[in-house]
Amino acid sequence: MRKEDSNNMNKTLEHTNKDRLERAWQALESAQRLQDERINYRLEHVNLYIEDVEGDWLETWGEEPGESPKKPIDLDRWERNIFEPEWQTLEEIVCPEDNCWELVFKTAGVKGVKFVGLGDEAPDRALALVVTIEAQSERQMGVLVQLYSTGDRLSLPDGLKLSLLSPTEEILHEVAAHPSDRALQMEWSGQPPEQIRVRVALEEPSITEEFAI
Repeated sequence: MRKEDSNNMNKTLEHTNKDRLERAWQALESAQRLQDERINYRLEHVNLYIEDVEGDWLETWGEEPGESPKKPIDLDRWERNIFEPEWQTLEEIVCPEDNCWELVFKTAGVKGVKFVGLGDEAPDRALALVVTIEAQSERQMGVLVQLYSTGDRLSLPDGLKLSLLSPTEEILHEVAAHPSDRALQMEWSGQPPEQIRVRVALEEPSITEEFAI
């Protein structure tokens, strides 16, 4: 080995060892600082590292920043005419004469409509999910869930299921479409702070909406 190559190798090893020592020293300093904070602040030292220690940081550990679970739709807000952006009032829906949902117009209450598609279906093949709420007493609220075919779809897909689920995904009620069915519907009533989930499914593709009274 040439003397020049030997000198270069020695310099590289020396530089690598120096980097390792610096990283080790930084790790020791961090560990010592953490130990000092534990001694000085005791249980309060966790506030130095977690912004909202009283919050749900443990349940959301590992989630990407900005990622937050979808909140249930607050049906009580609908009574004050406050709807989520993806939901529309019945008055906002332009319904061709031959495609009107007669059962929707016959039922009383506040109505919200959302157009949903399963898989990669085109918009004109979307389904209309209609949720109607009506106060039954001071605290009891009745909820009617209806699913309609829209556009050029003359009937609901055979085997399409409309399910009512508990917050733990237990099926409380379920109806399935037959080849000639144009609509499906089911009812539910509850009191605050009850929650319920509505699922529209055709084999694998499915859509779930969560509601809170």
